[in-house]
Amino acid sequence: MIFHERDAIVCTILPTGHLEVRLADEEARAWFSEMRSTRTSEDLLWEGTEQYWTNGSFEPFDAGQGNPFVGLSSAPCIAESMDVHDDGTNEINGRFWAYLDYQLRDFGDDLLEHGFAIFTLVE
Repeated sequence: MIFHERDAIVCTILPTGHLEVRLADEEARAWFSEMRSTRTSEDLLWEGTEQYWTNGSFEPFDAGQGNPFVGLSSAPCIAESMDVHDDGTNEINGRFWAYLDYQLRDFGDDLLEHGFAIFTLVE
């Protein structure tokens, strides 16, 4: 099987409602580790989840881009679904999750150390 970056990250909603973001396999871990030397974890999250957001689900976004406005946060976020309106504004559809420990650590460290990171359901 050929490795594609777009399939490197797997998203699973846990019974608690939180979102597990997991590296798909060892090839994904090697890709993520190598690319982090020149890219941010947020950039790699975007690339690694392409299989989802191109099909209308699990779209990473900057907290300042979500409507309703997410708040004063720089936490990496993932929307269940997002619409882009003609005027360029984004609208979150359904639930969304945030990596709330972003001020203490990079979720990419969790991915490399444990193979997964937990994004908290924002209610």
